[in-house]
Amino acid sequence: MTVSDDEFSARLRSAASLDALHSGLSAERVLASSRRARRRRTAGLSAVTAVVALAVVAVGAGWTGVDGGAEPVPAAAPLLGILPVAAVGHGCAEVPVPGLSDPDQVVPTDRWGSLAPVAGILHLVDDRTPEYAVVTSGPAVCDAVPVAVLHDEDGQRGVVVYRDVTEPFRGITDLDEATVLGHPADVLSPPAGHHYVSWTDDDGVRWFAEAAGLSVEELAETLTASLDDTGLATVPEGFESVPVPEHEPDGTVYRWAVQYEAGGYTYLEVTSPARAPVEARAAWPGEQQYTTVGDAAAVYLPDEQGGAGIRWNTAEASYRLVIAGADLTELRETAERLEPVTPDDPRLPVP
Repeated sequence: MTVSDDEFSARLRSAASLDALHSGLSAERVLASSRRARRRRTAGLSAVTAVVALAVVAVGAGWTGVDGGAEPVPAAAPLLGILPVAAVGHGCAEVPVPGLSDPDQVVPTDRWGSLAPVAGILHLVDDRTPEYAVVTSGPAVCDAVPVAVLHDEDGQRGVVVYRDVTEPFRGITDLDEATVLGHPADVLSPPAGHHYVSWTDDDGVRWFAEAAGLSVEELAETLTASLDDTGLATVPEGFESVPVPEHEPDGTVYRWAVQYEAGGYTYLEVTSPARAPVEARAAWPGEQQYTTVGDAAAVYLPDEQGGAGIRWNTAEASYRLVIAGADLTELRETAERLEPVTPDDPRLPVP
């Protein structure tokens, strides 16, 4: 079975939209905003956007037309999203996602074997032939990479901080206020109970933080106690700090996405290089559990896109595996036996 790039893109966005419900959004709203988030670098490129965590793409007030299948988002809908200041003018997404690359250009199958980063991310889950398999790429300069990732021992409280980013609250006027490091800060608290905070320091540098498991007051106090002018200065009491994977802003991010439907829904995504530690997931609300995959730290999510999920990082890439009806034991066992494959593996679907 073969599928066009646009159809596969639509399926990816549809599945990914469910991962955004922790923001209190409907899937229809997220899908509408994902259409607005496509890069405009080259006319005619595939529409694959691989928005695997659109949790922060659109959380503003003022949404209209979401009932009865109508077109959900007006042209000037309030939106939330950040971009590194260094990326402005590089043709990145209009509505980028903090911390996550948004590859949108399909890498042709005849190039998979000649690109070392691609060869390293090709994996299959089992002996089935997947219905969909694609490699996409995008410029790393478009990524907002955190300067600090904090979480508690159980992963029920988390704070992720970004520095030197663009305005996050575009068109959103119903904002609360706080004080961070002596600076006035804007606060947005979606229905799910987490918080987004942004402030500008004395040098004109804009900061952005997302957090869960804390009140706004606790978050402001935590940020004030732990940050200096460049990033994390002190790990606050009750939290652990996780190193952010090294990244090259001038490089390219590659993503492998493969989906099985016959024999049970399974979705695998591998992104290289890894952009953030899996513990950053603690800054989202929702049930989760820390675990391991082999020697790697991992996070188990009982309610992912269409099933239960597990995420983990290696030195080379980040992994995300979702299986319908799976429990933690099955997910770990499946993750630990993923099979690296070559571009000519007969199980891969014919383009």
